[in-house]
Amino acid sequence: MTTDGARETDADVISSGREPRPPAWRPGGLVWLLVIAVTAALAVSVATALHYRTEAGALRRGERPVASPVGSPMPELTSVALRLPAVGGVTGTVVITAAVLPGAALAQFTVSAVITGGTPGTFYDLIGNDCLSASPLGDHVWATGIAGPQGTADLVGYAWTGAVADVYWLSLDPLPVQRPPGLRGQFAQGRAAPFPAGHAPCAPSP
Repeated sequence: MTTDGARETDADVISSGREPRPPAWRPGGLVWLLVIAVTAALAVSVATALHYRTEAGALRRGERPVASPVGSPMPELTSVALRLPAVGGVTGTVVITAAVLPGAALAQFTVSAVITGGTPGTFYDLIGNDCLSASPLGDHVWATGIAGPQGTADLVGYAWTGAVADVYWLSLDPLPVQRPPGLRGQFAQGRAAPFPAGHAPCAPSP
């Protein structure tokens, strides 16, 4: 897991421009406006990243960068809302939004959520990782937020870059179980499915 500027040839590396900061509590409905904004931002950032990576690659090879042609392909956008498996009275909906250029090995994605039934004043995180290469720094915080007076929280994260083919996982923290249930799938393609409590996130489903 690295920050922007790390080797871009490692297809299994997860990277982000910055770590999420705990946002102020807001009503859950605002997360959908956030998803729309993030989707548009992802499209722009993917196109921009491709342009500059292409130029940087040409400079490293000693070539003159070629201007991007008119009508360059636009990123393919995917957004899916999935029910987060309930534990200890906490329920929620996770929204995974992904943007990828046709045929690209890397994509950008965000993970956000709205949870209910939480403990007021508690910070909740969606934690997880890449199933192919566990980070030596531990599990990544995909999104974070604080529960309001009614136990509702918006968990908001920033855009991340990951391999299109890789399988990632997430679960909610804190929860009153050692191995909580969660979601696992190809986040960079906007795909995920639940896995049960007590089950290793990346192990085959029972």
